[in-house]
Amino acid sequence: MKVTLIQMDSTETKKENEQKALKYMRQAVLAKTDIICLSESFVYWGKEYEQRCCTLKDIEKYRNFAEENDVNIILGSINLLDEKSNKTTNTCFVINREGNIVHRYDKKYMYQVKKENLMIDETQRTIAGKTNGLFELDGVKMGVGICFDLRYPEYFRQLIKEGAEVIFLPSHFRKATGEIAWNVLTRARAIENQVYFCACNQTGEGNCGNTQVISYDGKIMSNIETEEGIITQELNLEEQRKYRRELPVLEQMK
Repeated sequence: MKVTLIQMDSTETKKENEQKALKYMRQAVLAKTDIICLSESFVYWGKEYEQRCCTLKDIEKYRNFAEENDVNIILGSINLLDEKSNKTTNTCFVINREGNIVHRYDKKYMYQVKKENLMIDETQRTIAGKTNGLFELDGVKMGVGICFDLRYPEYFRQLIKEGAEVIFLPSHFRKATGEIAWNVLTRARAIENQVYFCACNQTGEGNCGNTQVISYDGKIMSNIETEEGIITQELNLEEQRKYRRELPVLEQMK
């Protein structure tokens, strides 16, 4: 199974971001990938709330792309408008080769900072999700989290208990926190769960980049540091299953 992660520097111009995403997706198809993953907020990154909001119509082009190119897509995340509350969910849609949405995951854990000189509260405009991001593509159980979810190991442990063998993490991890936490926590989640961990981040000013595919034993298989682009990596699920049998850590989960 081949996976491709796309690292972008998304801006306030939606059309340019979408064109860039589709360009990299076409490159992934040429690499004969099975699954394409985009980053968190790949469609728009900026301060204008109304520009940030998306609807289901905005993802039709990606559903068509999946069907036309026979490829699965982990559609990063978009700020999906909830018309009842006028808030958004931070939502990842999983699209299969037929162009069907097979799963919707709304980010569960909200980013909050409470410092004297910096106050951030994602709950003011974002509705937290209530269900886990477990799904199946090409007969393989997989999981997804979004950015700040990375700091909650119990969430990923639950995905493993439910059978996930590959996990995707679309992110927009800032450089200030990413320099400390990004590499440590992504590798930790891979090692403790004996899972392929596909961490797909944003790059550009203020972002830490370093999109990477990490093996079930904690080895970084491929990565891209600060530039925009794609990485494509073959995952050997049989080798992973053998590793889990030989080092039966997961059998003792309580």
